[in-house]
Amino acid sequence: MNKKYLVAVLEWSFVLFTAFNMCIYGSAKYVQFGNISQYKRPLFSYDGMSLMWAFYAYSKSYSTILGLFEILGALLLLVPKTRIIGCIVLSSILINIIMQDYFYGVHRGAMANAVFYQLLVIGVLWFNREKVLLMIKNAAIEFSIPGKKKIISILLILGLFVVLAVIQEALGSLLTFLKI
Repeated sequence: MNKKYLVAVLEWSFVLFTAFNMCIYGSAKYVQFGNISQYKRPLFSYDGMSLMWAFYAYSKSYSTILGLFEILGALLLLVPKTRIIGCIVLSSILINIIMQDYFYGVHRGAMANAVFYQLLVIGVLWFNREKVLLMIKNAAIEFSIPGKKKIISILLILGLFVVLAVIQEALGSLLTFLKI
């Protein structure tokens, strides 16, 4: 057995194990947190984990969408051409889960699982480090403005920044007005 073969077997083991478990967690999100009606006591009387569970129980749609993204990340991880994107999707979810588990005092076993899956994802990224580095290199954005147009360009950028801020506030006001 050569090194390339062993690396491929190890990578596929990481991928299949992580994808399998993320699909299980993702598909369980709809029922995992129960119903908000089961939380009847004042909020300050709950421990961190129960408080977080109540947050997720409040909106079945939110927890379901979160689960769908876990499944999407797992499926992207399974396909070699989309594997790095799957790693990025899963990392954003797993890091959030790890932080919530830590700060809200969720069972340490749950946090250990999330940390373990994140380490496996990091391993997959390491196995594909040449592709990752190439992606980063190709994604580098150069922003250069010719000498005479620097002031005009900076003023345009600042003006557009203000316009975008106004649009953002208008959208917020509109959504508040429409009660969305």
